Amino acid sequence: MKPFLILLSSLLLATTTQAESAKTKTGPELLPAFSSASSLKQNFSCYGGPFSSYDSWLAMLSKKPKFNADAFVKRFARADIERRQQQIDCRIFVYESDGHLVEGVMLQPRTATTVTEKLPVVIYNRGGNAKFGYWMYPAIHIALMPLAEQGYIVVASQYRGASSFPSGITAQPLLDQFGGNDVNDIKNLLPIIQGMPDTDSGRIAMKGASRGGMMSYLAARDMPQLKALIVEAGVAELESHLVHRPDMEKNVYSLYMPNYTTEKKQLLKARSVLDWLDKLPPQLPILLLHGDKDVRVEVTQSQMLAKALAEKGHPHKLVVYPGADHGMQPNRAEADAETAAWLKKYL
Repeated sequence: MKPFLILLSSLLLATTTQAESAKTKTGPELLPAFSSASSLKQNFSCYGGPFSSYDSWLAMLSKKPKFNADAFVKRFARADIERRQQQIDCRIFVYESDGHLVEGVMLQPRTATTVTEKLPVVIYNRGGNAKFGYWMYPAIHIALMPLAEQGYIVVASQYRGASSFPSGITAQPLLDQFGGNDVNDIKNLLPIIQGMPDTDSGRIAMKGASRGGMMSYLAARDMPQLKALIVEAGVAELESHLVHRPDMEKNVYSLYMPNYTTEKKQLLKARSVLDWLDKLPPQLPILLLHGDKDVRVEVTQSQMLAKALAEKGHPHKLVVYPGADHGMQPNRAEADAETAAWLKKYL
């Protein structure tokens, strides 16, 4: 009788433990590593939870009081979203950078696993800061998916301090240095890219938007393997930018740049490509895109840089869109076409 009671107790304990595990289990289903890099810690599909289908995404948003269904459908067409879910493998991943755990996004055409040719890579550097502009599911569709649909593997860092996915990372905004040590979060994507079986690590380009432009210039100094660089509405000289946007000093620079009050001039120069243009790889072709009605980053930033590049004979192209804003609207399609042509030419 006693052995039976022991067995029964064991079964009850196991059932209770499983039930408790089921109740406490949180987070998405983890997937096998897509790269052999030891810095890659975990990854999961970005199509999980409310983003598993177009209808579930729409249902979630419909619960919000101010949700505009017509605007959503216009911006995110059902056919586009459903096609991408079928054709693009989209992963959220966690990787180690300078001892910090950082979120990232990886997109890969599903056809890559069925063809022998390895695919070129685009590293995309976002704008904003640890509390603004970070990667979320809609931004993935707006900025990253169009590149993946052209046949590129796309990799993007959230930068240290920011977190918007159920990765287990706690947001720590003050880890963001706005062009300081956080630039390593871009450079530390290289081992992950090199460890992916379907990537051609000899064909890597980089794209940055807004703050991501500054981050791209900084990272490019130490990435001679880059074949092309594209910057949209980027800042080239931070001190003159403060004349146009004095609010940046209080809201961003002094908040995120360490020792800003005592080392302001040095910190701004260290993040301004115009102050160290010779440190960029001399043959790196740079495409500059800007709208002349951009109220966040003045168009003169790209114009000054283009002039300096021309004086040095550095390969580049400047495209200014009359009437376009910070997001290149209403010329988004034309800007994307310029990006596609640049990548095709140099990758």
